[in-house]
Amino acid sequence: MSGALDGIRVLELSRYVAAPVTGKLLGELGADVIKIETPGAGDPMRHWQSGDREHSPQFAVYNRTKRGITLDLKHPRGVEAFLRLADSADAVVENFRPGVMDRLGVGWQVLSERNPRLIYCAITGFGPTGPYVDRPAYDTVISAMGGLFSQLIDLERPQPVGPAFSDLLAGLTAGHGILAALHARAGTGRGQLVDASMLRAVVGLLAEPGSVFLDQGQDTMSNTRQRRAQAYGLVSADRRPFVVHMSVPEKFWLAVTEVFDLVDLRDDERFVDRMARHDNYSALDEILKEAALRRTRAEWFELLELADVPHGPINGFAEVFDDPQVAELGLVETVEMAPGERPLTQVGPSLRLSDNALRVGPPAPGLGQHTDQVLQEAGFTESEVAALRTEGVI
Repeated sequence: MSGALDGIRVLELSRYVAAPVTGKLLGELGADVIKIETPGAGDPMRHWQSGDREHSPQFAVYNRTKRGITLDLKHPRGVEAFLRLADSADAVVENFRPGVMDRLGVGWQVLSERNPRLIYCAITGFGPTGPYVDRPAYDTVISAMGGLFSQLIDLERPQPVGPAFSDLLAGLTAGHGILAALHARAGTGRGQLVDASMLRAVVGLLAEPGSVFLDQGQDTMSNTRQRRAQAYGLVSADRRPFVVHMSVPEKFWLAVTEVFDLVDLRDDERFVDRMARHDNYSALDEILKEAALRRTRAEWFELLELADVPHGPINGFAEVFDDPQVAELGLVETVEMAPGERPLTQVGPSLRLSDNALRVGPPAPGLGQHTDQVLQEAGFTESEVAALRTEGVI
C-alpha cells in the first residue's frame, strides 16, 4: 500500500525530541522527511547511551523513516543551499529558539515569499512572543510551568517525572497542525505558519482541569482525578501492583465490594454514594489496600474479570511487551539495518490506516548519509556538491 503522505517532502531542522517526533510521525505516514544537521556534530541525541549501535536508541526511534543531510546554515553557501531545498519543499519544521531562523536568513517570511505553498512549523518552548520568549526551554521546565507536574507529583516533595511529556506533546501537536495546513493548502494553494509551542501544548492537554479552574475556581491537584474517577492503586499478596477504576456506573462499586468481600461498606455513610466516596477517598483507599493483600494479583484478576470491573496491572516494559493484547496490536516492529548489523527492534507507529501503509523504515540515517543524493535531487551538480564539501558547508 502507498503512504498517506506519499509525495510530500519535509525539511526538518531539529535536535533532541520535539521536532524529531513530528518528522517521525510524518515519515511514518509516507512523507519524504529530510533531517538537516550541523556538519561534524549533528543532533546531540545521536550519542546518548548508544551501546553497540552507531547511535542511541532514543535517536534511532525519533529519527527513523528519514533521510539525513548535513548543512552549515551559518555559512552563506549553506543558506543558499537550504533556500534551494526549501523552494521545492512542502513543509519545514524546526525547534530552534524564536528568532534564530530569521537571523540565519531562512525564517518564515523569507521562505514563504520564495515558496508561497510552503508550510512552516516552528516548535518553541514558550511561543514566538511574550516575556519568556528568550528563555531556554526544556521539557522539565515546561511541564512544571504548564501545570502538568501539579497533576502528577507531591508538591511537598517535588520530584520531576518522565518521560519528556511536553516535548512529545509539542511534537504531536505540530504534526497535527502540519496535516491541517496541508489539507487547507489543497483548497487555497497557499501554505501557512504553524505555531506549536510546548507551553501551549501542555496547557491545551490540561483543558479539563484548566477549564474547571477558570469556570469554578477549583484548583485541581495531583489526586483530584483519582478521587473523581474513583481509581485506586493496590498491591497484591505477591507484591504485584495493579489498579481498579470504578467511576460510573454504580455497578462497578457494587462489584468491587463483592469481589473484595467488603459488602458491609455499601451501608457505610462514608461510601454510600459516589460523592461520599470522593470525599472519603483516603479512607477507602486504605481499606482497599489492606484487602488487596489477601490474594495474589492473578487471583484478583480472575475475580475482577468475572465481575466485569475495570482493572489492569501496573506494568514495566518487560510486562508490556509480554502482554498478548500488545502483541495483537502489532506494536513491536523490526527495522532492518545495514548488512551484517543485527536488526533493530522498536515500538512501531501508534495508529493504523485501512488503506494506507505506515512505515518504520528506513532506519535513522547516519550523519550526512544522504547529503549528495538530496542535493543532486534539488538540482545541484556534482561539482557544486564537491565545492560545498571542500568549503565545509556540508
